[in-house]
Amino acid sequence: MKLIFATDSFKIDHQPYPGFPILVHDDMTTFTEGLKFLRYRLLKRGRVLSEKSWVTYGRDLYDFFAFVDANNLDWRDVGEQFDTSVLSTYRDACLTVYKLAPSTVNRRLGLAIKFYQYAARQGWVPRLPYDVEEITIPHNRSFLAHTDRSGGVRATADVLLATKKTRIKLLNTEQVGMLLNAIEDKQLKLMVRLFLTTGIRKEELLTFPESYVVNPRLYPVKSHYVVNLTPQKMAVKGSHERSIHIPKSLMEDLWQYTIHERSARSKLGSEDFPQLFLNDKGRPFSTISNTINTRLKKLGLPFEVYPHIFRHTYATHTLKSLMERNDLKFNPLMYVRDRLGHSSITTTEKYLHFIDDIADGVMNDYQREIDNLVEAA
Repeated sequence: MKLIFATDSFKIDHQPYPGFPILVHDDMTTFTEGLKFLRYRLLKRGRVLSEKSWVTYGRDLYDFFAFVDANNLDWRDVGEQFDTSVLSTYRDACLTVYKLAPSTVNRRLGLAIKFYQYAARQGWVPRLPYDVEEITIPHNRSFLAHTDRSGGVRATADVLLATKKTRIKLLNTEQVGMLLNAIEDKQLKLMVRLFLTTGIRKEELLTFPESYVVNPRLYPVKSHYVVNLTPQKMAVKGSHERSIHIPKSLMEDLWQYTIHERSARSKLGSEDFPQLFLNDKGRPFSTISNTINTRLKKLGLPFEVYPHIFRHTYATHTLKSLMERNDLKFNPLMYVRDRLGHSSITTTEKYLHFIDDIADGVMNDYQREIDNLVEAA
């Protein structure tokens, strides 16, 4: 079994889908069932539009079927023998042979389970290669608890592993100060500030257009600028437009960066790029490289710093700051949900706060603290 990614010549109903994952046998013939499943899962349902997600789906499905082929198993054989199945065999190998984390194993198993559900509907297999069992889940104390009709019981495939909830990592205010003080490079400091004050993702920051930066003198505001992130101009996860709020002080510094340092960097190359941040050669940073992570690691700080920890830091501190204010008449959880671009409010609930909307001109204490730390750095 091999995994390849389609070129522009791969078309479905005359529409090209470059980058689409395709599983092929060793003789380079298409694994037809796999292709049909991926077409349904990634295209027909219309919920997985990102090519980056296509890569993950393709690799996970390939991993399962490559294991099946390598061990001379038949994925159509769903009959159990000695209380084992093709899925449980794969699961145990992932844990004991490949030493994968339980969460990774469950993610891969989850896609294989979806494949078998699709296969059963198509009549490719007579039954599912697992049983469904009911498990008791902890009492839901969220503000959406009244909508839960499950009674604390959830159905799940018996091949999935029991996993513990991982505690999110974030920085406290002292660590944020140490981080900003340690950064001497002006561009990197601007990147970190944009991470910390908006919760933007790394891929989004690296494709953030220069055109989103405005001259504060021409467009004055009280506290922050509302910037709409559109998938037509930059990478936005899920290709769903959303808005972020950039503090006035940061926008002022970004504007100065565009007319000075970025202008100088752009002259190093022969091509104009729309991205705001350019490297030492005048080109955009690669979204798949670890350049930012490497530069942050070189700071030698006694705690972890990487783009996604900044996202957690923004969400948690912003929610805490807003929840502590007595003059707000809106809902912090929903506000942060919209800033982070979560498709479900339950995803944001891990930060334990909520909000419906935010009034124009609000500048929360967390953002003010970032400003104070920058001025002191």
